[in-house]
Amino acid sequence: MTDTKQTTVRPVLALFALTLTVSAVLLGSTILNVALPTMQSDLGASTTQQQWFLNSYTLTFAGFLLVAGNAGDRFGLKRVLIWGTAAFTVTTSVTGFLDSPTAIIALRALMGVAAATIMPTTLAVILRIFPAGKRARAIASWAAASGLSISLGPLLGGALLSGGMWWGSVLELVALIALLGLAASLLWIPTVTPSGAGELRMMPVAASLAGIGLLVFGVVHATDKGWGYLGTWLPAVVGIAVLAGLVLTEARHREPLLDVGLFRHASFTVAAVALTLGSFVVFGYLYFVTFYLQTLRGYSPLQTGLLLIPLSAGLVLGAPLSQKATERFGARATIAAGMALMTAAFACVTGLGVHTAPAWFVADAFALQLGFALVLAPGMTLASSSVPTERAGAGSALLNTLRQLGSALGVAVLGSVLWSRYSGMMQDRLAGSPAGVRHTASESLASALATGDPAVLGAAGPAFIGAMHTTALVAAGVSGIALLVALFTRSSHRTRIVAAASQAPARQRADADHGS
Repeated sequence: MTDTKQTTVRPVLALFALTLTVSAVLLGSTILNVALPTMQSDLGASTTQQQWFLNSYTLTFAGFLLVAGNAGDRFGLKRVLIWGTAAFTVTTSVTGFLDSPTAIIALRALMGVAAATIMPTTLAVILRIFPAGKRARAIASWAAASGLSISLGPLLGGALLSGGMWWGSVLELVALIALLGLAASLLWIPTVTPSGAGELRMMPVAASLAGIGLLVFGVVHATDKGWGYLGTWLPAVVGIAVLAGLVLTEARHREPLLDVGLFRHASFTVAAVALTLGSFVVFGYLYFVTFYLQTLRGYSPLQTGLLLIPLSAGLVLGAPLSQKATERFGARATIAAGMALMTAAFACVTGLGVHTAPAWFVADAFALQLGFALVLAPGMTLASSSVPTERAGAGSALLNTLRQLGSALGVAVLGSVLWSRYSGMMQDRLAGSPAGVRHTASESLASALATGDPAVLGAAGPAFIGAMHTTALVAAGVSGIALLVALFTRSSHRTRIVAAASQAPARQRADADHGS
């Protein structure tokens, strides 16, 4: 039995601890973006290695979310969260002091494993400790903190790097925030009785890692070799086959780690598609605009971070707007509006050039993140409403697995489109130059600018801009697909977040059974 003080105060403090820990996890996924040019010069990292600095983290993050969510349901949400946050803090701190690209990629992968235990557990705790009437607002706060962390990463990282700190300082900041989250979790998160649901099986985890890893490897490899190379498309095809086999196997299992049965709910399908493809385009955007602002336009890391502040502003303003829009128009209409705004924002990226006024970029970045804000909280709440309370960990794990898969593929696919298109355009523009010059200039924008060759310098800027425009149009197409799914996926009734309030008495009884 809980006393009155615990009932009224602890959920608020617990929510603060949960948002702090999940903020560290998502900050760790974006704060490294502004450090990529510095890592390229300090560590000699290639374009492919730079993509793996980001993708090794999101790959293992996505792969281990399945078992992490079930571990929370079986062994206790707080226990799994504490151990995961401690591991995340240590691995993040160590990674910041490495000087080998290979070692950094390996440790970033371990960071992802630890992060996988945090993301679904924090959401599952919210679903267990908050009554149904307050759950939507708590999830909105959690989602807003998540999205804000993604946006603040470049600003905080840019401030450290412009202050003369080494590239690894950005990860030390993440480790510090995670340490604070660990302390807050120990103090304020209540011990939630394990449901005992969920069977821990490592074979689906291995299949998930193999499938996602091969798919991402093939896409990233296309940057160097192109899609006509056997070593590019074969791993991607095998990866897709492994993931398809995993889905079919789990669909027949009595206690699936990957509960594909949730896709029978139209509301879950709409939310999952929107969140997955939304993460795809947002993370891909953060990747390619870093090179546009720092390498091409010559802005410092701090100036780059400041120019990306509109991302945070769009999210902050969009969070309460999304809640009001959901209450008035419904979750699906709000999600559709958000995806439409994101699609338009990516189309407007084609207006950016070598000398475009920063105001154009700032306005477009604001619109993009405002659109994502209209997707994030309604999507998380809409999807969570389809998951039974006793399977909260596994359900949120599936949702976040899809989001992280979207993030990894966003960097891989859009990064591959960017550099493949850039390389092809440079080869065409420098057709009369020596083969060695063409090869060096086509490797990356930084390599081209470092040559000092007037012909190369004259070709590099327009080639990168053209490649970025193509990449933005691909992103617009992806977000457009999510818009169509939101508009045309039919359900038997109109889904509204406020409808969940009608289930409050049953949900509150379930919460009392599990949370007391």
